[in-house]
Amino acid sequence: MQIHEIHGLLLLDPAKRPEPGFIRVEDGRIVEIQPGERRRSEDAGVLHTGASSIICPAFIDAHLHLPQIGSIGADGLELLDWLQRVIYPAEAWWGNGGASHLLELAVGNMVDQGTLGFAGYLTSHGEVNAAAVRRLENGAGLPGRLRWIAGRVAMDREAPEPLVREDLARAECRPPVPISLPDPPAETGRRRGSVSVNPRFAISCTDELLAEAGWFVRDRVESGSPIHVQTHLAESLAELARVRELFPDDPNYTSVYDRHGLLTDQTLLGHCNHLTAEEWGLIAERRSVTVHCPTANVFLVAGLFDLDAARDHGVRVGLGSDVAAGADVAMPRVARAMIETAKLRKMTIAPNAWVPTPADAWAQMTKGNADALGWNDAGRLEIGGAADLLALTPPASWLDEHLIGRLLYNWSAELISARIVDGELMDEPARQC
Repeated sequence: MQIHEIHGLLLLDPAKRPEPGFIRVEDGRIVEIQPGERRRSEDAGVLHTGASSIICPAFIDAHLHLPQIGSIGADGLELLDWLQRVIYPAEAWWGNGGASHLLELAVGNMVDQGTLGFAGYLTSHGEVNAAAVRRLENGAGLPGRLRWIAGRVAMDREAPEPLVREDLARAECRPPVPISLPDPPAETGRRRGSVSVNPRFAISCTDELLAEAGWFVRDRVESGSPIHVQTHLAESLAELARVRELFPDDPNYTSVYDRHGLLTDQTLLGHCNHLTAEEWGLIAERRSVTVHCPTANVFLVAGLFDLDAARDHGVRVGLGSDVAAGADVAMPRVARAMIETAKLRKMTIAPNAWVPTPADAWAQMTKGNADALGWNDAGRLEIGGAADLLALTPPASWLDEHLIGRLLYNWSAELISARIVDGELMDEPARQC
């Protein structure tokens, strides 16, 4: 059902108490925001959420792996071993018949937890993932048409043969197989997503593959149609050691990507737990985005992201669940983990560490992540903003100065009473996990 008016408590700023008001929506956009009560209407397109219901922007996940949604909880392994023993077999299954089920499961779980926009990874399979992005764009068989950035993973070494097969074959193809999936046609109304270039990480990519990815990115920029890059950087110490073995002539890990032209203002660098001051400076100079994945970093005992270094160097930050290393797709719990990671650093290694407030963390998973992904019309209640919204109905006793903290630390999908995607009220999705 298309919504043209929403009434409730408007969370215009998570640092302030929500106030009664209403939002008017046209063609999936917010066209009016007014405080105060309005005469109750029973029109089909008017949503009255209740006196204690909160209208807020939907959540955005800046880093996750859709094919890994069924692999959560394989604990006790270090990153590189975990990839070989758990993740690569799961991604092989995605390409061997599992993609349809896993895509539905991943999108269903995100919608269930209020995440209506994401940046994510697929696998290295070309045709399978071309079909997946078409489904993401038209919403066929999915709970809704989320907003998305997603890309085929590029990799040509240090992984099982089914996952490197297509990129290994590239050198023998004339013309070469495209490094990126084609943008899907906007089959249903306005475009909701875009494809990205996703070299998995330096360990799984030869110089030749990274160079090809960089050439593709440069050509897109020069043609006036720049493209996002998604990759991983400095997640674990064992990863760093292997990168030094594979790229002995590069001064550091970040320079490997920079040498191949992969650090742009649309590059999303997952994790970034172990960076030198020089690397932070280079990322800042290129205006790339570091994506903090606190639940995943703890799960794999990989490291603790340094928010202070990012702030000191003026580096943009996103926040991601990183499913399946991250064990939880719910962004409010990931945002809580962002606070807890900063507190842990403050108690152990950085006594002067900055600790985000609940309002800071809430802003990060909405407007902050939208800005990191280049979506300047998402994650906010503003005129002209996208009508990707949630109605939350917490206990009335939570409506005090600690509201946002109560929501983060007591999060449950049961708090969501309505989900609105692109101005359309969604049906309640089935609980998947």
